[in-house]
Amino acid sequence: MSKTIKIILVSAACAALLLAAALSALRRAETARAERLVWKDIVSIAAARGPGEAVAEVEKRLAAHPNDALLHYFRARLYYESGQGKEALEEAERAIDLGYAQEISHVLKALIYGRLFGDRERQREFASKALTYDPTYDDGYLVRAEANYALADYKACAADAASFSRLSPEEADGCQLSLLCLEQLKDYAGAERAGLKFLRLKPDSHAALWRLGMLYAAQGLHKRAVKRFSEAIRLSGGRPRYYLSRAASCEELGDLSCAAWDYSSAMDWQQVSGYASYYYLLGTAMHRIGELDYGLAAADTAVAKAPGDPLNYGLRGRLRAELGDAAGAGKDLGKMAALSPALKPEADSLLELLKNN
Repeated sequence: MSKTIKIILVSAACAALLLAAALSALRRAETARAERLVWKDIVSIAAARGPGEAVAEVEKRLAAHPNDALLHYFRARLYYESGQGKEALEEAERAIDLGYAQEISHVLKALIYGRLFGDRERQREFASKALTYDPTYDDGYLVRAEANYALADYKACAADAASFSRLSPEEADGCQLSLLCLEQLKDYAGAERAGLKFLRLKPDSHAALWRLGMLYAAQGLHKRAVKRFSEAIRLSGGRPRYYLSRAASCEELGDLSCAAWDYSSAMDWQQVSGYASYYYLLGTAMHRIGELDYGLAAADTAVAKAPGDPLNYGLRGRLRAELGDAAGAGKDLGKMAALSPALKPEADSLLELLKNN
């Protein structure tokens, strides 16, 4: 598997897991006196009448109680969830100044910095500050673990994920981050335990099955990886990322038919279809199993996307030759040699075979 493919797979894996994690770092139920709102009331209003009505309700209450710390927190959270970082930060700081629960407010501030501003150092800083107010606040550990992962401090990430899981053993979020961080530390046994625990908590999670498959593939355990990828494909209805992962493991196992058709299925994914290298892989895989027309179509696309790559012309030349297009094959093999003099002996050998056939 090429370096480009590995980079894309790793990026996708990381990207795909962080997005799939059911992180609810603000799950703690904020409560107030009976005549006041609670967060679940706002959620209910937003679900029934739309987010705008939820904001309007908070604004109405703030007009009557401008120094109500809880209402400022609610407004900060609404701004955060709508992606308004500057406004969310101002309201979170107002809630802190007015004395609202410091651990909850600082975790919100951490999330604003990390997720909206991309400042993971500040995310870690404010999650740590939240934990100074309440060292038993589970979400503080989870938010700090996320920051540590993004900062490549995998040992600290694993420790924080474990702390979260001890405090909230029935929540799956800590297991997901543990899997990611322990995998980076090459603690494959620990990562597998975290992944299997996640599956016990969420047995229908195709993302977790895929992550386990990636874990096994990283260790060269491709039979086990294919099994997990197949389960993920079945549960998800077939996601291009999962097909691509299974194709790579099938190829390692020498199952060329599986690899070819999985590469084909993966082409629906824009992160794959945008790269000539994947069409080259697809064309090569189809060539090896004798599906010449499919292979030629893939090689045509590879050439169109990367006309400066001699290997794409070499692949198309071979396919054209086997399909009886000697003239087209000769042009492609000549182009391959022109683009890469180092490949000229190979091109000359193939051209000689064409002349003799």
